[in-house]
Amino acid sequence: MSGKFTCVVLPIVILFEKARDDHVSSSVEADRSEEHENEKTYKKKPITDENGKTDLRNVPVILNPDGSIWKHGSLYILSRAMSYDPPKDKTLEKHAKNLVHFRNTLALENIDYLSTPLRRHLRPTYFYKSILVDKIEENTLKPRTANGKIGSVIGLYRYLIPRHDFHPTQKLWEEKNRIIHSTNSKGFQFNKTVVMTDLTVKYSDEEPTGEYISDDGKLTPYEEDQQKTLVKVLWETKNTEMILGCYVAITSGARLQTVFTLRHENIPNPEKIRGTEVQIRIGRGTNVDNKFDKGMIIYIPAWLNSLIYTYIHSERHKDRCGRFDDFHGDSQYIFLTQHGNPFYISKRDERRGLNAPIQDGYSVRQFVHKSLAPLLESKGAEFKFRFHNLRATFCMNLLEEKLKQLPDLRDEAKVMRALGFVQKRMGHSDVSTTQRYLNYKNEKAMMVTAQSNFEKHLQEMAESYLFQ
Repeated sequence: MSGKFTCVVLPIVILFEKARDDHVSSSVEADRSEEHENEKTYKKKPITDENGKTDLRNVPVILNPDGSIWKHGSLYILSRAMSYDPPKDKTLEKHAKNLVHFRNTLALENIDYLSTPLRRHLRPTYFYKSILVDKIEENTLKPRTANGKIGSVIGLYRYLIPRHDFHPTQKLWEEKNRIIHSTNSKGFQFNKTVVMTDLTVKYSDEEPTGEYISDDGKLTPYEEDQQKTLVKVLWETKNTEMILGCYVAITSGARLQTVFTLRHENIPNPEKIRGTEVQIRIGRGTNVDNKFDKGMIIYIPAWLNSLIYTYIHSERHKDRCGRFDDFHGDSQYIFLTQHGNPFYISKRDERRGLNAPIQDGYSVRQFVHKSLAPLLESKGAEFKFRFHNLRATFCMNLLEEKLKQLPDLRDEAKVMRALGFVQKRMGHSDVSTTQRYLNYKNEKAMMVTAQSNFEKHLQEMAESYLFQ
């Protein structure tokens, strides 16, 4: 194979279809560009997606090794982008890259993705799974990642089978229904039926070690002395935007995409604040991003609101706003880089992906890599910084504060109310996620106590021993 399959992201895709010759409408236009002057012209008419849009943003297109468009894969991705509840652009790109990996893997053994031979191991889906399993056994691929790739492939074939020119003669996978017992956010149990396939790589979830909390990744709350070190080093960087951004995260539990899509309108005049906290509505229906677009309220301390308000009216911030494409008044981003770009551009922003790479926190990661991490290392810090750990730190701080207010930790009802309060602040859909923080806290306390007692025992033995 001389080349490889690749994917590119188109900033704007105009939706249209070829019109019939007898179609008469003011909305129909002919392609009469100079480059097509000597070719047969055709009429086209606009079409809409399931949301009534006539154009889409940041849609991946998969290219064959010769640079032409891979029709089936690209149409599948386009169909996902046109759906009523489309995936985020980064998720679409991940699906496209998974399909690119699929085609490149098949190409190494000259396997046709449309073939369905009698021998199961030669069918494209089973062959691909075998390659992924080999990588898992070599410890170069995680099972969860492998299943994500397989999921994209299954999605492609589910799209192809009822349409186009694909007529498989053998099954590409076996499937069966499975009933899963779940608990909703209110604590009620229910059953749901899911379709399972034999392409899924089976694995057991890693047993918790007490070193991290499983909450949208492996999170480690920073202990009090680590928090003090982190804050001290942050100030030494003299990066105002990153200092304030980290302060928002560690005092509200906001994720990176939430912190860096905050707008002027979210920070009220300190003189109008009553109380010690400021509410900020995020997610659906707002300009501030949140995971899964979940609508909720975060709270920041009034003193931090005052600091950010002062920053918004500073010359430093005004200078950065002046370098941005347009000034948007109250909808202007609070946090802009020195070049005037958002640290994280909202998924609702029409400029997302236009004339520039999508800003998805790259500048934050660069700050950590080039400035914060080296400074922490020079101070002898024994922990690594991850922005998402600030969210875990907020949760643990809030949980400890609420538990300290309880006269008796054996009162399960009051402990559950405390957990419910923290759950709401964190936006956890299930209280069991919040419960993991309590379990982590208890396990840490037990480990520290056991280690302390053991070290005391060693000390007593050593001190009672007469060295000769």
